[in-house]
Amino acid sequence: MMVTAYDNGALPADDRLPHWHDHMSRALAASDLHVHHPHDFRASMRFLDLGAVQVSHLSLSTMRFRRTPKLIRDSDPEQLCAGLILSGRQALSQGGRDALPGLYDLVLYDTSRPHQGWVSNGEGLAGNLVVQVPRSLVALPMNRVLDLTAVSLATHSGVAALLAQFMLRLSQDADQYRPTDGPRLATVLVDLLSATLAHELDAGPALLPESHHRVLVLRIQAFIQQHLGDPELGPRVIAAAHQISLRQLHRLFAQQATTVGALIRRQRLERCCRDLADPSLGSRTIHSIAARWGFQRPADFTRSFRAAYGMPPSDYRALALPSGPSGHMAPNA
Repeated sequence: MMVTAYDNGALPADDRLPHWHDHMSRALAASDLHVHHPHDFRASMRFLDLGAVQVSHLSLSTMRFRRTPKLIRDSDPEQLCAGLILSGRQALSQGGRDALPGLYDLVLYDTSRPHQGWVSNGEGLAGNLVVQVPRSLVALPMNRVLDLTAVSLATHSGVAALLAQFMLRLSQDADQYRPTDGPRLATVLVDLLSATLAHELDAGPALLPESHHRVLVLRIQAFIQQHLGDPELGPRVIAAAHQISLRQLHRLFAQQATTVGALIRRQRLERCCRDLADPSLGSRTIHSIAARWGFQRPADFTRSFRAAYGMPPSDYRALALPSGPSGHMAPNA
């Protein structure tokens, strides 16, 4: 995986703004920049290259930017960009709309059309996370998508929350991915972005079926993780929560080479395994830990645990606790 870092802090003060302008023009899209105090200008970027898709973590001093028709004619990567606001105040204008997004809001812009805006965080640095996706990869009618540029999109729930969380994890864990992970991560990112835009446009049927299915699986997996402690969690509850039939649910997971029940059981066992190896939970009984993660009957838990880890939970705890939480084991395949 290609991760590159840039920071103009080590450059002479006179070189910081022009150097950043050149770097930004290559990594994102060229814009005219204006700052009140060029000598004090600071900027840094952490750039994750997923192939067709890029993710950039930016930290910037107060500045204004403007992408003009001339700059577009000179060079246009033809990308949709989604920015997640991490700190400071930021504004964007495009297509006759003005957005002033709040913290952790998303805002979309199109490199093929003029736009302008500003970032500010007093004397500090404003931060945002920008995803660049080729317009051709977005599985929605582009004339409709462009109605969402310079519109603040909240990410506190729904598909937008999944997109924001995925963007953050991509940036935070960038150094842990292998080059072969890039295309798969890019596919998930494009699907989540497309699903978020489809939701905002109320255009669910317009989303390509394969993208819709992948996003639905991600939503179901997130739902399972959030409700593992509920002993009633099962296929019927999951299908009802996502307004699909049991048959549709099972068909989705057949494509994932697993079953819904197996996924729930595996994730519950992983949580139990983690808790059993946690010294801070040493006073808790094994059965209370099992119940915390949805196992109602101790005998069922012990049998499932032995099948997955090759030993009863009591033996695992005895082996794991001396070495602390790092004693975690993976379940048998």
